[in-house]
Amino acid sequence: MDERLNNKLPDVYTQFDAWLVAQPFWLQDAAYQIYHGIEIDDARISSYIDMCVSQVKKKPFEYKRLSNAEVKAPKRASQISVLWLSNIVGVNALSPEAILEFSSEGVTVVYGLNGTGKSGFMRIFKQLSASPFEEAIRPNVFAKNAGCKPSCLFIIKEGNAERSIVCDLSTNSKDTPLSNCDIFDTQISNEYITKNNNVSYQPFVFSVLTTLANVAGRITKHIDRRIESIPCESILIPKDFVNCTEIDWLTNLSASTVFPVQYSSWTSTQEKSLEETKKHLDTERVASELRLCKTQLLTISSVFEDLSAANSAIHDPKLSIAYKSFSDAKRRLSIAEKLFSETADSYDKVSVNASDWKDLWRAARSYFESILKKGIEDQFGKEGTICPLCHQEICGTIAKRFQSVDEYINGTCSDDYHEAIELLQTFLRSISSREYTAEQIKNRLVDHLDDVGISVVVNAYSAIENSSLSTDIDVCYAQMSRIDVSKAIEVLLDKKSKRKKQIDTRESVLKDDQRIALQEQCRHLTCHKWIFDNKVSIEAAINQLRKREELENAKQYLTTNKITIEANFLADRLITDAYIARFTSELRRLAPRIRVKLEKAPSQKGSTPYRVTIDTDSGIKCKPEEVLSEGEQRIVALSAFFADATGRIEQTPIVIDDPISSLDINYETAATQRIVELATNRQVIVFTHRISMLVGIEEACKKQGVQLKET
Repeated sequence: MDERLNNKLPDVYTQFDAWLVAQPFWLQDAAYQIYHGIEIDDARISSYIDMCVSQVKKKPFEYKRLSNAEVKAPKRASQISVLWLSNIVGVNALSPEAILEFSSEGVTVVYGLNGTGKSGFMRIFKQLSASPFEEAIRPNVFAKNAGCKPSCLFIIKEGNAERSIVCDLSTNSKDTPLSNCDIFDTQISNEYITKNNNVSYQPFVFSVLTTLANVAGRITKHIDRRIESIPCESILIPKDFVNCTEIDWLTNLSASTVFPVQYSSWTSTQEKSLEETKKHLDTERVASELRLCKTQLLTISSVFEDLSAANSAIHDPKLSIAYKSFSDAKRRLSIAEKLFSETADSYDKVSVNASDWKDLWRAARSYFESILKKGIEDQFGKEGTICPLCHQEICGTIAKRFQSVDEYINGTCSDDYHEAIELLQTFLRSISSREYTAEQIKNRLVDHLDDVGISVVVNAYSAIENSSLSTDIDVCYAQMSRIDVSKAIEVLLDKKSKRKKQIDTRESVLKDDQRIALQEQCRHLTCHKWIFDNKVSIEAAINQLRKREELENAKQYLTTNKITIEANFLADRLITDAYIARFTSELRRLAPRIRVKLEKAPSQKGSTPYRVTIDTDSGIKCKPEEVLSEGEQRIVALSAFFADATGRIEQTPIVIDDPISSLDINYETAATQRIVELATNRQVIVFTHRISMLVGIEEACKKQGVQLKET
């Protein structure tokens, strides 16, 4: 990647390769692009931002990097000389017909008096070189057509080939074969003395580091613009939620905020709870509902109590006892009737329905019991007793007839039967005699129960009504005893319980302490719903904060201090000692009595500047321009320039404007001889208005056998 200035230091390139591998993704990729001459445009800058963000997230990202072989590969030196300069347009007062011809080797001296255009030619060279001290190209301000675009035509020799270059002088473009020319004039001379300066030629690794530092700055600016383009979404929290604990996390949103899982959903149950809470807080509505619930409870309770009474009657043990007594009395009566029908004579059967006949038998029994029986133990109509009516002895078939008629007329079977049936009917009436009919119940419960519930209750009442329609008491009892009203009672009891709860709830919510609790509950539920409804906006805001933070964190990969440290290391190994040695050698040759030295200045953003300082043991700090004369400053500047130019491996033109200005004869002679020596390896172009300079170069060229061209 770099030409090796010192073959004894191969470890420098190995170290640089190791350093490069340890750098962020973008830097490795950018180094690859720079080496291969690929422009790092805004699109690539954008991709480098994505690389930095990926590193922040610790995610992989595809990028290119230089191989170890590419890092160590030397760069081929170029050989360039200028042959012609013509077609000059819009440069000071230079004529478009003005042509300068240069010798491809040795020294070309362009001599002319002040105002003949030498400065204009120098401005062209400075504009196209890598010199940071180019001057603005001005047109001929005294001409009417002073607004034309400045340009010129160069014919150069590159290697063994000649080619023409049309140069646009209105831009600061350095992308020409002349960008590696070494330029010296009065302005540059002053810069060498008064300021920190970078070496004009540096190994390619330094231009890579400097470019990387510049790219880091561009990426940082693009990141800042991208951050500015991300809107800062603000979440406006309703005032009612200020004191809600649910909202605490929202008041300090950050990139690390995670949307709470509990607010990621809003169920129908929660919605119903919120609606119920709001209803409970409506006091007028609650009071109205309370009155309605109480009315409904009374209605349901009356039906419940009525049906419960029926249910109690149906399951009353006395009912089954009454029915058993009825059945027994009925059986005994049936037996008595059967006996009477079998033993009574025809007259009895005819007379059985006559009340007088029945009264006669009752009177006879009464007479026997009250008068005749006194003092005897015989029973009325017993075998062998005397009939109280005819005074005949009762015996045989007469005794049987007598007993059957007496049992039928004077026995208790009939009374027992009538008593039993009356008691049973009383119990049955307690079941059938309900407060409401089935139809009334249906209308009464229409607003209190659903259709299924109404149907169950109505069916219970219908069953009671239908069972009471039968005139057969056995059938009636059988139907009523089978009636099941438990489901209807259960429905009513459930509804009654719910109504009581509703009443209790409404009575409770009307109390102050309960209302406060409900208001708090309503606020929390409403807050929860608001968070859920604004989930998309909140997550968008968090995502924006996260993107901004990621971009801010990405800047950690763009600091240039590591680049500067590496540049310092490489400068110490590849440039500093050699450059200072060359400067010292040049100064000893040109002005051995001047005590100055060249030292490295603080590095920044991948560049390594140098400065000229006074070499003194007194400890007094002062600037060179404060101690040296004008001529001394010029010869020191030439020493620094020559040391700088001779460090370049490319054989490109050296262009010098009036180098001996302010020099005495000794410095002038030394500088002239050194300029001619440089021309043995590279093309040297000298602009001067000093005839002594021209003569001195001629003499030096003859002595050293260097080709000279004068214009």
